Amino acid sequence: MRLLVVTDIHGAPDENLCLSAGLSGVERLSLAGLCDQPTLSGEALHHHLFQEEGMARAVRRLCDMMADQPALISLGYSAGGTALWKAVLAGAPLSGLICVSSTRLRDESALPIPTQVYFGGDDPGRPSEAWLTTVPTTATLLPSAAHAFYADADHQARAQVAADIADTIARWTAV
Repeated sequence: MRLLVVTDIHGAPDENLCLSAGLSGVERLSLAGLCDQPTLSGEALHHHLFQEEGMARAVRRLCDMMADQPALISLGYSAGGTALWKAVLAGAPLSGLICVSSTRLRDESALPIPTQVYFGGDDPGRPSEAWLTTVPTTATLLPSAAHAFYADADHQARAQVAADIADTIARWTAV
């Protein structure tokens, strides 16, 4: 099993805080690197991704990278998850996709692969209840969690979400 992880606009979470920490076969990619802007982060990277051509470039790069890698599962944080979702829509051959706090998915349609999404209950940008119940295969809304809960080493939901992700990946690879 290979797991491709794409970070958020801040390069978060750190490798040791990644919800896939402890799993084998993990490759991490920065969203900034995928759109050829390795020096950008935060709001500057957000602007480049969503106001310029950064997201399209990241999606093309992901599609190119995944072209010959069947049975690949991905985990994306915030805008990293959005880039992965769009890559699947563009033909990237993922076997499954897990997105954490990828609020821009609220504008996306369902994928032809298994999807698991996590959103903080306190994240005002999360998709609607209608989207959560009809678009992803499985959606989990975490009470008392803000958008970047995944980057908080002490957040109460981290251990359970990490265990859920490991179980999801094991289930998807067993098929």
